[in-house]
Parts: sequence; C-alpha cells; structure tokens
Amino acid sequence: MRRTTDEALLRFLGDRPHLLLTRGEDRYVLGVPELAAAVGELPGVAAGASRTFQPGDALKVAQREALWAVSKAAESGRAVVHYGDDGAGRWLPDDPAVLSALVDHVLGDVLRYDESHDSRLLVSARTWMERDRRTETAAAALHIHPNTLAYRLRRFGELSDRDLTSTGALAEVWLAIQAAGALGLTD
Repeated sequence: MRRTTDEALLRFLGDRPHLLLTRGEDRYVLGVPELAAAVGELPGVAAGASRTFQPGDALKVAQREALWAVSKAAESGRAVVHYGDDGAGRWLPDDPAVLSALVDHVLGDVLRYDESHDSRLLVSARTWMERDRRTETAAAALHIHPNTLAYRLRRFGELSDRDLTSTGALAEVWLAIQAAGALGLTD
C-alpha cells in the first residue's frame, strides 16, 4: 500500500482484525480478503492485494503479488488492484524460479543491455505494448520522439531476438514482461 498516511491507515484499521507490517515506505496489511476493498476507500490510496494464502504458505509469494498489484494500481489510478485481475497474470506460473527462467530467456539480453548502458529499451517496449502498439501515444507517454521509440523497439527486437511484428513473439515478450513485473524487475 502506498500514498496514504500512517495515521489515516491506523485510524481506518481500528478494531478490524489485521496484522500491519512496515518495510520502508510500504505498508503490508494482512487480513481477511474483504479488507482490501475497504482499504481502497481511504483517500489517496494505491493498494495491491495478493491472492489469499494459507498458514504455512510462503509470505514472499504474497508480497511479490501485492507489489505487482500495487504497481498496477498506481499506473492505472485505481485505488485497489488484485493480483491476477489482468488476463496475462493468470497464465503466469507461481514459481519464482520458472518466472526468472522466462524473463532471462526472453528479456535477459535486454535487461543486461539496459543496465550496462543506462538505456530504457524494456520500459519503451512495455509502454508501447501497454498502449496497444500505438507509437505516437507511447512516445508521448515516454516523453520521447516517435523515431526514438522506433529505434528502441528495433534495438529491443535485435537484443531479444524477437520480431515484434510476429504475434507469437509479441505474446512471448508480453508474458515475459508481466513475469518481470511480478518479480519486481521493472519500474
């Protein structure tokens, strides 16, 4: 959960059964699933809800799902997003090792290039795909010229060895980008 004051959150939670964890500026509220909708009513909140998990389940998976969901909430302007609300999330496996393997296989060279060259190829491709492959709209969102975006997309295709005009390659890249987001590898 982000963008709300601790006072407002604590006042809201009041006598509702919950566990509140703090990590840096993030707040994790563990409670019944219905609590997520109620938290979404707080002013200025951006919250993400993981899938329900059982005692003994790994908290790390729920944390990763909640972080993915809160990033989607912040991007979309919605108060609360539940993990798996999008169509692509349902097709991703839960196993972090499998997700990592997918990301490395499809996006590994792009991620390494972005890191070593301080470039934004992955962000550019993701933004372009999120805007239904509309170059003008994506370039405006990125605050770059459409020709710059076209160059970045070509470079992304070269590094990933994926032709973004191919439906199969596009689907594979999109799922890998979603997996990278679920792992917290994208900004």
